[in-house]
Order: sequence, then structure tokens, then C-alpha cells
Amino acid sequence: MGGVARRATTIADERKGGGPTLVLDAGNSLTGDRDPALKSAGASSIEAMNLLGYDAVALGPADLKLGPAILRSRIAEALFSVLSANAIDRRTGELLAKPYVVQDFKGHRVAIIGLSAAGDTDKITVRDPLAALKAVLTELGSQADEIIVLSTAGTSINREIADSIVGITAIVEGGAGASVKPWVSSRTGTPIFHADEASPGHAGRVLGIAKLALNRDGTLANYR
Repeated sequence: MGGVARRATTIADERKGGGPTLVLDAGNSLTGDRDPALKSAGASSIEAMNLLGYDAVALGPADLKLGPAILRSRIAEALFSVLSANAIDRRTGELLAKPYVVQDFKGHRVAIIGLSAAGDTDKITVRDPLAALKAVLTELGSQADEIIVLSTAGTSINREIADSIVGITAIVEGGAGASVKPWVSSRTGTPIFHADEASPGHAGRVLGIAKLALNRDGTLANYR
């Protein structure tokens, strides 16, 4: 006798819950390993994420390989925020994308910051993620009640960020090292969520869901 199949939770299910919902990606989400993403240089991925109602994605090292000109086209097509606080166009010396965005939920402000992995291409320089984050936090000041970081900077750097910077609500991590359970800093209590490590032909099939409960002063009370 077969069991009853359980329907997977969807983004639409989470939005029906009534509370503020953010759909986020830490990076390496544009090209993957197959068509149509490869053939369209990420345009098909942007189209899909627009339909899913993404709020923000960060630029990962795989995304940066597309180069400044193509990335600007993809960013212009996106109905969501594409972020990187430390990826610099070598030609202009300017950031390739917005460093952060602030989402307002009925007066409650959530800042989302993007960090790319350290390293350079022939057209893009990637500055130190920790230094870039500190600069953004100084600029943000009191503009946000919560801070979420989307990062492909690597596990060791992300843990250093979580341990050394007080006031970050959560870090969403991309790249190698996915884990069902979050890593939590013993110094600050900041959790790092890493739901998926994409494998060929399977990118984007896993949706991680983190539900955060906040205290009145904006600090993280608990999560699941």
C-alpha cells in the first residue's frame, strides 16, 4: 500500500501566511550549467525570478563571469534588486550593482546587503567583503531595523562577519557547504542559513525557509 505524497511547500504558500515574506538568493543564480540560461546569458533566469516574485539576489562569482555589459542588461531586466557591495567595474571604478536595498514592511525597515566572493576577472575587481560590509553599515546608519546579508564570500569570511559584527539579523550563504541546520555565532547569535549547494542539472530545486521572530527592539528572538 502506497503512502500519500506530501505536496512541497511553495513561495505562494509562505506568502499566504500573512506575515512579511522575502524571497532571496545569495548568488550564482543567473547562468548555471544548462540552456536556456547559458544560451540567454542569464536572461531566462531573470525572467523566471521575476515571475516568482524575488525581492533580492546577490552577485556570485559565476554571475560576475558574464562581464559588466551583460550584467547591466540583466540588472535592467530584473524586477527585483540585484546587489553587490564589493564588485567593481575595472573600467569605471564604480560598483556594478547597488550595495543594498531597504524594504519597508508597514514601517519596519529591513536592509538587504549583497556580498560577492573575493577575486578578480579581467573586467571586474572584487574588494574585501568584510571591509565593504563595514562601509555599507556605516552608510546605512539608522536607516534599517533589521539587516540581512546575502553572501558568497565563503564560509570562513561569513563566520568572521557573524562573529565580529553585532546587529546582523541573519546571513544567507551561497556556494559550497550547504547544511540543513544553520550555523550560529556563539558571540553574537547571528545565524547563517545555507539551504542549497547547486549540482549540475539541479540548481534551484531546493527552497530553504527561515521563519524569524523579532523582539520589540528589533533583535532576533528566535527562528526555525
